[in-house]
Amino acid sequence: MFFTILGVLSSVIFFLGDVPYFLDTLKKKTQPHRVTWGIIFLLNSIGFANQYAAGARNSLWLFGAAVLATGAIFIASLWNGTGGSSRFDVVSLIISLFGVSLWVVFDDPLLSILANLFAASVALAPTFMKSINDPESETPSAFIFGGISSLLAAISVGELDAVLLLAPIYSTVTQAALVYILIFKK
Repeated sequence: MFFTILGVLSSVIFFLGDVPYFLDTLKKKTQPHRVTWGIIFLLNSIGFANQYAAGARNSLWLFGAAVLATGAIFIASLWNGTGGSSRFDVVSLIISLFGVSLWVVFDDPLLSILANLFAASVALAPTFMKSINDPESETPSAFIFGGISSLLAAISVGELDAVLLLAPIYSTVTQAALVYILIFKK
């Protein structure tokens, strides 16, 4: 029961963290990178199915919240976002989609998750670059809440299972790095 509560709590924290980001996007205060959010939405959607197939239950709540939140932010980014047409953006998109295709092709859950993390890393590159160059174009609280929720999702797994732990731990570390850039490197 404890791990189920942590799983649900992680999804609530994640979702609540993305609400200000979404609202800031609508107000044009935050300018999400279209390539990053489009690929991350796709990865979260496939990740939800992949984690479910791998046996995740408590940490699955986070993926459900992530699909809803990143989908809404991606749609808002189409009007109020940035990026998508530079050479760096196009290369990131192509490499990310290659990673997504590997993820879909692999029949092994661990290899699929590793392909997901590869695609996510490449997809996040434009947001990292944008955050370094223009930290004011992001809402740091979304990444703070996202990191906390990912850590709780990792704990909610309740066992040392690499297949179930890799994605939430990766998310925790990645979001902590973005928080560092946005808050401490200004």
